[in-house]
Amino acid sequence: MSKAEFYEQVGVAMTCRSYGEYEKMFLLEDNFLKKGKILDVAAGASSFVAEATKKGYDAVAVDPLYDLTVEQMTLHGQKEMKEATEKLAKNMSFFSWDSYKNLEEHDKIRCF
Repeated sequence: MSKAEFYEQVGVAMTCRSYGEYEKMFLLEDNFLKKGKILDVAAGASSFVAEATKKGYDAVAVDPLYDLTVEQMTLHGQKEMKEATEKLAKNMSFFSWDSYKNLEEHDKIRCF
């Protein structure tokens, strides 16, 4: 397998997934989520906790990135998104696009 055939990640990637994405990835259901406190570890820029809180769940997010200022995190996230898009574009045929449909839709839900 050549280097162009995989998505190389150096370090920890900043995530920015939505409540809907978490719900699908982890098969989350109301009867499970309302049982107690929810901790989103390494949450990055995910909107999961914000959306979960709006739905009435007791949720909190933690991430080492939260030491950054809003401006620093925004710049970091924009850089991460650009790098991820470039990597995905080079290897599109290796991924299932069932959820996102295409690269543009993938990027659209991650816009700041």
